[in-house]
Amino acid sequence: MKIISIIGILILLILSYSLIPTGILKIIYFGKVLKKQNRKNIYLTFDDGPTAEYTPLILSLLKEYNIKACFFMVSNFAQENPDIVNRIKDEGHTIGLHSSEHKNALLRGYGYMKKDFETSINTMEKLGVKPHYYRPPWGDFNLCSLYFIKKYKLKLVLWQVMAEDWSIKATPDTIKEKLLKRTKPGSIICLHDGRGAEDSPLKTYWALQYAIPALLAQGYTFKSLDKYYEKRTLS
Repeated sequence: MKIISIIGILILLILSYSLIPTGILKIIYFGKVLKKQNRKNIYLTFDDGPTAEYTPLILSLLKEYNIKACFFMVSNFAQENPDIVNRIKDEGHTIGLHSSEHKNALLRGYGYMKKDFETSINTMEKLGVKPHYYRPPWGDFNLCSLYFIKKYKLKLVLWQVMAEDWSIKATPDTIKEKLLKRTKPGSIICLHDGRGAEDSPLKTYWALQYAIPALLAQGYTFKSLDKYYEKRTLS
């Protein structure tokens, strides 16, 4: 009975520390499209980069359509690709923070989270970037995450549209179809320019070749995340 009680207490602590806060905010973002707008504005974001293999391809495609996106960067990857970071800045895109090494926060304690935020922010500032937005890896966070988000005056950004472009089962067609089916006015779209299975970001690139003109034909307008936060505050 004593062991069962200890296990129950541990489960309760984990729920209170990470799973419940994560679940509540994910429901807010995933469960509904944000407040209806007069215009069909949508917001394109990319996680897990930058990468030398894929990010430049996506940047060239965005430039072709004059679309500004937000790149949530893993600071260790940013440090390895300073030229790409500079290109993203020069082409007018927004850069957000996506941790220092892309570790899930659900069971990470205060010490780890403190180091993760300090390291990633310092790395990005050395690259000439002062992040204003934060997206946790896998969208999972804990009470310490929320504390450091507030301490560093970051805005927590999740998403409404995920096309599972990171999956080994994903193809350009499945990614495209999910984007077209799930996107609604006001949606923040989450895609990836790094990591994933079997060249996943390349599949994302090919999917966007078709999805971008299709969404434009449906009357959608791609806006930057900065424009989104001119009128709304979610964190």
